[in-house]
Amino acid sequence: MPNEPLPDNDIRNVWQNQPVENIPMPLEEIRQKARQFEKRINRRNLREYIGAVFVVAAFTFYIFKFPSLTIRAGSALIIAGTLCIVVQIYKRASPGTLPVDLALTASLEFHRRELVRQRDLLRSVWRWYIGPIVPGLVVFYAGIKPQRGAGWVFNVLGFLVVFGLIIWVNHHAAVRLDRKIAELDNLESH
Repeated sequence: MPNEPLPDNDIRNVWQNQPVENIPMPLEEIRQKARQFEKRINRRNLREYIGAVFVVAAFTFYIFKFPSLTIRAGSALIIAGTLCIVVQIYKRASPGTLPVDLALTASLEFHRRELVRQRDLLRSVWRWYIGPIVPGLVVFYAGIKPQRGAGWVFNVLGFLVVFGLIIWVNHHAAVRLDRKIAELDNLESH
């Protein structure tokens, strides 16, 4: 009888074997995602630049405040490390701008390249972001240790926690970018 209900297995087979429509993402949607990503990266970089201004100002103050040559040298190294970070952000982390006249395939490739570049940058944050600061902190706290007693240990532990959080946050951001890259790869394969 044609009106008899199908068994559950037959319904599942019909559902799973039905043709799938591959609806490509419209060009404007890709461009919009690329523009949003560019804005997000620009905002992040601006926050980093503002933070760097505060770090440079604070450690410049320390150079003149503390009489210890070790603390002054550590402060100067921290300033130099911060400036290295700013240069790296400008050179490596500045987003590319999506050209308006790109076709769908070129727009997808451009956006994917930007996602990969930012993901790789986030994965190596310990090397280019944390690494330049560490020598200055070591020298700075070597100078503070005799003046503060055991209190410097808490400062060092605080920095280790902050560095750990920076690495963790950037790792998770890289994982999110991996998912976006996989989505784009999925679009390109259809």
